[in-house]
Amino acid sequence: MGCGAQKQSQGLSPQLRQKALEIFKKIDVNNSGSIDKDETQKFWKTNFAKVNTQALFNAVDFDKSGQITEDEWMAFWEIVKKSGYSDKEIFEELDNLMEGKAWVQFRKVDEFVKRDQMKKKSQVKQIVEDNSKRKSIVQQEQHNN
Repeated sequence: MGCGAQKQSQGLSPQLRQKALEIFKKIDVNNSGSIDKDETQKFWKTNFAKVNTQALFNAVDFDKSGQITEDEWMAFWEIVKKSGYSDKEIFEELDNLMEGKAWVQFRKVDEFVKRDQMKKKSQVKQIVEDNSKRKSIVQQEQHNN
């Protein structure tokens, strides 16, 4: 995946957020709000399930807990966008994931996370927290309606 010529934007569009969340929920078969390695291996079935699972957890399990929360998942896709990938590129990868195709390594995201780990104030942690707040606001709005 390379950088598209499209201008970098503030974050994921509502359509990208919805697509990413749809895939998360498809993997999270027990609806726990987080995904574990067993769930991801079942998701990929025999399509290099262990390799894909390990690559996914290396990239997305920011706190290395062995669980990927919805907030970590959405933060990962925000970081993909902030790293310069276009909406079109992200949609293509999300479509591929939905079909059970292999996890793709986003090198720019890996570099971003490595640089972030050396900083005192983590942008990754802030993006995860921002996604948690956004989710709470949406849930509150849905409850009020």
